[in-house]
Amino acid sequence: MNETNWKEFINSVLSEGKQFKKISSEIIGETEIEKFSFNGNTQTVVNVGYYSDNTLIFFNFFNPNFPGYNKYSENEYFYKYDFDEKESYGNPGLDFTEINRNGILSMLKNGLKGKEIQFSRNGNIVKSELYISKNNPNFSYHYYFIKRSFIEKLFGQNIEKEKDIKKVEISLSEIFGGI
Repeated sequence: MNETNWKEFINSVLSEGKQFKKISSEIIGETEIEKFSFNGNTQTVVNVGYYSDNTLIFFNFFNPNFPGYNKYSENEYFYKYDFDEKESYGNPGLDFTEINRNGILSMLKNGLKGKEIQFSRNGNIVKSELYISKNNPNFSYHYYFIKRSFIEKLFGQNIEKEKDIKKVEISLSEIFGGI
């Protein structure tokens, strides 16, 4: 691989196996955003944000069947040392370095891990619990997709205990299982 920046690298990796195709590219503010569709799952879209040629801001997956994961991904950005075992955080964005390229390749090879538990009423998802922590498998993110008053939140019945609620558990590997 002779790529000199993130955009060349990402485009090369995603087009290499013919599993992805670019569907759009746009500039919003100072960020260029490319979207790729995943050929194996037509509802899954990869969103990639470049702050500059040498800074990768985000690389996430979107699938309308996983609203909890989508909500989580909206606020997930890379930081300078995300793949560095000796450092933590740093400024926003991954520099175009070997350790970071290997981190992105590992993400792509391993795919998404974890699960989303969805609670629905009349076919509409009202709550989602997302379990993605490797170190603490019981840690979860909770997302609500209905409006509840403050009083309902404090004193009302838990959504998952209501009688007309259906619960479904789905593996995140269904969004993307890896290349």
